[in-house]
Amino acid sequence: MNVTLIHNSKAGDDNQPSKDVLVSLMERSGYAVNYQSAKDDNWEAALENPGDLVVAAGGDGTVGKVAKRLVGQQIPMAVLPLGTANNIAKTLGLMDNSLEQLIAGWANAPRIKVDSAIATGAWGTTHVIESLGMGLFAQTMSKAEDSDNLEQLPTAKDELTTVLDLLKQQVSHCPARSLALSLDGHDLSGRYILLEVMNIQYVGPNLHLAPNNDLNDGLLTVVLVQEGEQDKISHYLTDCLAGHCDLAPFTRYQGRHLQIQGEDFGIHVDDMILTSDSLAIPGDSIVVDVKAAPQSLEFLLPEV
Repeated sequence: MNVTLIHNSKAGDDNQPSKDVLVSLMERSGYAVNYQSAKDDNWEAALENPGDLVVAAGGDGTVGKVAKRLVGQQIPMAVLPLGTANNIAKTLGLMDNSLEQLIAGWANAPRIKVDSAIATGAWGTTHVIESLGMGLFAQTMSKAEDSDNLEQLPTAKDELTTVLDLLKQQVSHCPARSLALSLDGHDLSGRYILLEVMNIQYVGPNLHLAPNNDLNDGLLTVVLVQEGEQDKISHYLTDCLAGHCDLAPFTRYQGRHLQIQGEDFGIHVDDMILTSDSLAIPGDSIVVDVKAAPQSLEFLLPEV
C-alpha cells in the first residue's frame, strides 16, 4: 500500500517520535511511504498523487488542515495523534492505542464515513473539521496566540493546564453578545458568552462539550452559555483543573444548519481566528452560516 505521510515534527512535546521512527514503523508494516513535512510551504502538493492512504501525524491543527483538503475526494485518511489536545483523535476513539497498534491495524481497518461542516461569511467559505465558535473560546484562543509562553512549556499536560487556567481567567472578562440564532428554522436568539458549533466531541484543552456527536449522523451540536451563567463555566473549569473534566453542563441543541447574526464579535473556525473586521462589510451586521456536510470524509479506524 502506498501511503502519503504528512508529519508535523513540532507537534506536542519533546517525547514525540521523529520522522525516521515514524517512517520505519510504517515500512516495517509493509507500507511504501512518501514523507512530507507539514511545515513546508507547498506541503499540499503531496496530495496531488496521494496513493492509497493519507496519514496525518501531528495535532489537531495538522489533522484538520489535511482533512480539509480531502473533503469529498474519496481518499481514506488515518491519524497518528502526536499533538497536545488531540481532540479529533479522541473523538475517533484512537487515544487508547499505541502508534504501533494503530499502524498495524490499518491493514484491516474499516473505512468509516465522517461528517464535516461548511462555514460561510464575508471572509469566504471554509470547511470546519472541529468547531466554530464565538465568545470565551475564541477570545482565549486569540490571547493564547499572542503569547509565547505555551511554546516554552515542557509537556503537553502543562500546556493543557495553562490553557484551562487562561480560560478561567477570561470568564469574567468575556462580554455577552446579542445573537440572532436560527437552527433548522428554530429561534435560539439571546445574549451569549459562549457559542460553539461542534463537529467533534471535544474542544480546546479536551473540554467534552458534545457527547452526542456521532461521526456520521449529519448533525452538528450547538453549545450555548447565556449571560449570567459565568459561574457555570468557572465551576466546570475548576473541576477540569482538579482533574475531573467530565461532561460540560451546558445547554446543547442538535441540527443541520445554523445561521448566526449579530454585531461586533470575532469567531474561531477550528484554529483560525477571524476578527469582527473580517466578518462584515463596514456598516453591515455580521452573518455566519454553518451547515453540516454529511459523510464528506473517510477515515481508517483500526479495531485494535
